[in-house]
Amino acid sequence: MSTLGRLCSLSALFCFAVLAGACQSEPSSPPDAAAQDVQTYGASVDTAAARAAAEVAAKPSRLADTTVTVQGRISTVCQKKGCWLALDTGTAMPIRVLVPRTDDGYEFTVPTTLAGEATVTGTLRTVELDSATQNHLAEDGASSARAREVQIAATGIRVVPDA
Repeated sequence: MSTLGRLCSLSALFCFAVLAGACQSEPSSPPDAAAQDVQTYGASVDTAAARAAAEVAAKPSRLADTTVTVQGRISTVCQKKGCWLALDTGTAMPIRVLVPRTDDGYEFTVPTTLAGEATVTGTLRTVELDSATQNHLAEDGASSARAREVQIAATGIRVVPDA
């Protein structure tokens, strides 16, 4: 093959390589930043069936002792262990979300600095708190523990943190 023939072959290969590279698709853009920041503690949570915390707190007896999925803004978190958080209901009484206990401690905990929108799945109940429990919750960071409150024994907590 002549020098001119080799040069034409090399030029053709070079053009093919350039064109092949130009035709490749762009790398996909990263997923939505908010979706990347979602944090899940415990079991996964299906947000499609979520009810607003205010709706649940208004008539908790309708859902007593049933598994519910509730969505609301985190208003307080246990400052000692991250073993509970409270969902703002727009009223004076938040819904307290409790992390399940095990023989060795807790199934999971949440960061004490956690803030944002939470969707929680668990068993709803209304409980009477004795004064010792109210004092204990106040020591953990509860703004005002009441004698009666709505609680969810959580199996899973999904949080979209504040930006």
